[in-house]
Amino acid sequence: MLKYIEFCVSHMEVPGESCLCIYICGCTNRCRNCHYPELQSAEAGERLEKYFNDIVDLYREQISCVCFMGEGECTQNNQKELVSYAQKLNAENIKSCLYSGRDCEVEDWMKVFDFIKLGSYKEEYGSLSEKTTNQRLFMKSADGYENITYRFWV
Repeated sequence: MLKYIEFCVSHMEVPGESCLCIYICGCTNRCRNCHYPELQSAEAGERLEKYFNDIVDLYREQISCVCFMGEGECTQNNQKELVSYAQKLNAENIKSCLYSGRDCEVEDWMKVFDFIKLGSYKEEYGSLSEKTTNQRLFMKSADGYENITYRFWV
């Protein structure tokens, strides 16, 4: 069962999109100098399934994408819950994005998302806006996923 700690609208998380960012609790990555250490607590927050529809409805006219932030090492049940949200959004013509701090490739369960950010935050490499970053943002394309990290380097 996923819990969230807060949500907001941002134009910075996915280039060209107005994102409703939902901050998911329980991230296990423990990145040094994490930008949002409050997400590491699994006990904090409210059950997302209870409020998800209301949160999206509240911002539906202002957003083009919903971005799930802080996924971390996701259990199989949490993966299924995230996939169900992405499928629901897709059916409503709203894009979805998974911001994962995991150092991995795009996994099969993630392929329902329109955008996927992968890579732990490593201060010495900088964030997505730095050309030296180890993090990557991918966009779904006809051929799979295209690396669009360069769109942050303006």
